[in-house]
Parts: sequence; C-alpha cells; structure tokens
Amino acid sequence: MLTRAAGPGVSSAMAKVFSEWTVLPHDPIERVADNLWRVTGMMGAIQRQMVLARMADGRVVVDNAIALDEPGMAELERWGEPAILIVPNGYHRQDARIWKQRYPRIAVVAPPRGKRRIEQVVRVDHLTTDAPGDATVRVVPMDGCANDTLLEIRSGDDVTLAFCDAVLNLPPRKGLWGFMLAPTGTVSTPRIQRWMGMQDKRAFAGHLERLAATPGLRRLLFGHGRPVTDDAPAALRQVARQLTA
Repeated sequence: MLTRAAGPGVSSAMAKVFSEWTVLPHDPIERVADNLWRVTGMMGAIQRQMVLARMADGRVVVDNAIALDEPGMAELERWGEPAILIVPNGYHRQDARIWKQRYPRIAVVAPPRGKRRIEQVVRVDHLTTDAPGDATVRVVPMDGCANDTLLEIRSGDDVTLAFCDAVLNLPPRKGLWGFMLAPTGTVSTPRIQRWMGMQDKRAFAGHLERLAATPGLRRLLFGHGRPVTDDAPAALRQVARQLTA
C-alpha cells in the first residue's frame, strides 16, 4: 500500500519509522554521473538527500533511503537491482523498514554506534567496517566518528564523497536549530554532531585532511544541504580547520 504525505503536518514524521510505502515530496532523480544518481526530498521543513550508486556488476547501493513515487522506483529498478541499503545513523532510519519490505534480499549496512537503534526497526547485516562494495563504490569507515557513514563513488576519474550528518552544507539558520546545527551557511560539522556524535574530533579532522588529498576528488554530497562541486578538497580542509581551532 502506498501512502502519500505532504505539507507542514509531515514535520512530526521526523521521528516516525514508516511501516508502509510513504512518499513524501521529492524532486526527480538527478543523474550526476553514469553510476551516480541523487534525489532531494523534503520531510516537513527538512531537506534530505538519497544517493544511489551503481557498482560494476549493476547492483545499486542505496544510501539514506527515500521512498520514491512509482515512476521513480520503476526508473531505479530498470537501472539496477537495489542490493545494499546504507542506514547512515540511528536518526535516518525512517524509510529503512519499508525498503527492506520492498526488497527482502537487500543487505542493510549501519555504523557501529548506530546499530542498536537501527536494529529496533530493521536487522543489520553489515557494519561499515565490513560493508560490501567494489572498486567503484565503497563504504569508508571514518576515524573518530563511528556513528555515521561515508560513501565513496568513483565515476571514471572523478571521485564523489557522500556524507550524511558528519558534514553538512546547510543554508543559514537561526533559532534553536540554527544553534544546534551551527555553523550554518558553510560546509561544517554541526555543533550537535561535535557535542554528541563524535568520539574524537581531531582524529576525524585528520581523516578529512587525508580525504581532501584523494586524487580526482570532484564533489561532496550530504544528507542535508547542497552539494559542493567547486573545490571539494578545500571544503574538507575548511571543516578540518573548524574542528581543530
């Protein structure tokens, strides 16, 4: 059964785990590269992003799942079989159950510190430390941050890094959420992540510095916020400096 929800009343869904296929407002699929698609959607006032990455054998990695309308799902299935479902953390599990219901063979991946909360709604098959992948699409465990995920996608000579909540690129925000997610208006690790989610800020900053040196690094994608396509290495180094200032 499909449920379509929209409008301001949906903001309460942030904490809800869907039990049936629930389509919230989303944009059409954006074809970023031959093996990389992106979908932006809304959950109430919150923008969110799903990344779809096709491995060399045609199977698709679904990162931060969003239920699409039926034309969108049919387009995805023509592109490749959804085979790996990355649930980035315990607070991005809203669509995990319904994707597992739709694709029972899909393998669920979770970060070590998110596994317990994620397994309240769906069984975890792999941690980020042993996640399946190949030379073109792989999960990268992050130093100092075991409660979130990072996906690396290689499209020819170009490399894309897809973060969830460990690094964001949000527009300027005020009020309580502006405080908790600060600094906004720039690429950053939000305050709530630095306070509550990160085990070692300096280790994470060091990992960002190493990622910035990745040959061919072209773009950064985020669970929330606009992609970075202009000097992605500089953006990562900026976040590393923020963390160690």
